[in-house]
Amino acid sequence: MTYEPYRYNAEASAALLAAGFFCLILTFSAYRMYATRSWFMCTIIIAIIMETMGLLARFLSILQPQNFGAFVASVVLLTLAPSVQAASLYVLGGRIIRKSTPSDKQNFATLWFQPQYLTVTFIAQNILAIAIQLFGIGFFISAVMIGAEEDVIPIPELQRAMHVLVFGFSFQILTLICFLVLTMRFQIKSSDWLPQLKGRGLSEKMVRTIFYVLYLSTVLSMIRTSYRLSQFVAETTLSNSFLVTQEWPFWVFDIFVVSLIYASYLVPQYPGRWFERGGPLGNDFETTAGTKQDRVERVFVR
Repeated sequence: MTYEPYRYNAEASAALLAAGFFCLILTFSAYRMYATRSWFMCTIIIAIIMETMGLLARFLSILQPQNFGAFVASVVLLTLAPSVQAASLYVLGGRIIRKSTPSDKQNFATLWFQPQYLTVTFIAQNILAIAIQLFGIGFFISAVMIGAEEDVIPIPELQRAMHVLVFGFSFQILTLICFLVLTMRFQIKSSDWLPQLKGRGLSEKMVRTIFYVLYLSTVLSMIRTSYRLSQFVAETTLSNSFLVTQEWPFWVFDIFVVSLIYASYLVPQYPGRWFERGGPLGNDFETTAGTKQDRVERVFVR
């Protein structure tokens, strides 16, 4: 008995249609990034490209079961694409917190973190999570290859892959939880100064909308990562769970959830629209610095 890459009748047409849908999301996302000159959103573009290529590789691997390279490409790209997208959460969150927080409030006592270190810290953690997941996928692919060549089920190799993947996905979920807690803490504390943004050419509602997008994307990322964790555990333990014996969980908990993450950035108030103004807030934004009229005058002087 050999290890089977797909333990269900995978639909090639569904993979092709999904790839076409992600091409549409890619087109709109790339246009809005270019129109607003918000190049810091490029990680989303990279992730959508990976997602599209992964679906095309899945389409090819279903049509050509002997094409092991296509199967490997689909597993790697579809597994890592949302992890790459998570970097955009940390970039966007760190950027808006630095720009919308007065300098006298940018401290650990107020926010539980230093804003200037938020993005780099979480991106470093994200890179580490991706590296661990990549190692786990490598062990998983190696086990599949051994099973195909030797006509056996490589239990030790599958267990090794499971342990690494469980650690990698668990670490990513923990990182997302920490980010969600810190951003929610920021929004609670920022109610003291966000109303002042209106006098500086920025809407408080705009900032809150961006954070609602961050919350939604973070929660969806945790749902998808939890699914991948459970799915790989079922795969590597040769479980008969519906997660690996039926195809619909892949489309519901992975592709559909991921598509919602990317689509959430295409809301009417695209995050990049705020920053296309050049960032109306600077580090000299002080909660105690003069009247509203004084603050407006300083904006026009600059």
